[in-house]
Amino acid sequence: MSVSLTGKRAIVTGAAVGIGTAYAQALAAVGVHVAVCDVRPEIMALPDLLKRHGVQAAAWQADVSKPDDVRRVVDGTVEAFGGIDILINNAGVVWQTHPDDDLDKTLADYEAIVGTNLLGEFLMGRAVISQMLAQGSGGEIVNVATDHMVTCGSPFELCPKLPTCPWADAPRPTGGGDVMDLYDASKWGLNGLMFAWAKALRPHDIRVNSMCMGATDSWMIRDFFGYPQDRAEENDEQRETVDTWMAKEDTAQVVIELLQEGPSGRNAQNLNLCIGRPVCLEPALPHRYIKAETVDA
Repeated sequence: MSVSLTGKRAIVTGAAVGIGTAYAQALAAVGVHVAVCDVRPEIMALPDLLKRHGVQAAAWQADVSKPDDVRRVVDGTVEAFGGIDILINNAGVVWQTHPDDDLDKTLADYEAIVGTNLLGEFLMGRAVISQMLAQGSGGEIVNVATDHMVTCGSPFELCPKLPTCPWADAPRPTGGGDVMDLYDASKWGLNGLMFAWAKALRPHDIRVNSMCMGATDSWMIRDFFGYPQDRAEENDEQRETVDTWMAKEDTAQVVIELLQEGPSGRNAQNLNLCIGRPVCLEPALPHRYIKAETVDA
């Protein structure tokens, strides 16, 4: 049975462009009041679009790796909406990093990538968790991770081995290869947060799950590959690649369906959305890295 989200109050981080914008719009379309934040100044224009759905909306230009910015967004959301029911921990960055990078570059990359992808989700999660516990009415936390850490079911024997998947007969290699060590480390670290939070918060009807995103047509992946942001400017080779990517609007709908499961739904799950799998809410997988009784309703 689907739970209504109308009137719920959400924060979506990293919502100025790409997947985050799609998440915010999908939430507003089903009646959720939405607060958004991003380091980009464009974020300030998004509330006007969200309000067209008849909901309340608010925005902050903020950096989730900075505690003062996180407090400003969380406190501002509570002031604007009266509380927080949903957190979509989406803010993230990626670029190439190599194990043999010089130390100065490595330190700068670490601060930026791990600071946003792991520290940022930690800070925002901890701030929102405190508010949810004070409210005493449950809640939903969705961390946005990567398919690099759950590819082919992880472990492989749990994978549905769909005939449409290029790796149906053998596990796809985990990780992003030798050019994404910091990105992968930051996203793998989200498992520690998800499992611990899910166990601690289950008695309070707060669910914690992760969207493990594969190639999705968004600003970030286009920037990573050096592709134009406007589809009309793609060459034939780029267009052929982009056509294999998921649509961000479709992945946003999976998030909505996850939230509509309500407090009795799946918990501490990595939802794998990657090339070769249908863009839908697949059945929950058995737990292998955590005791099911600690997170299941």
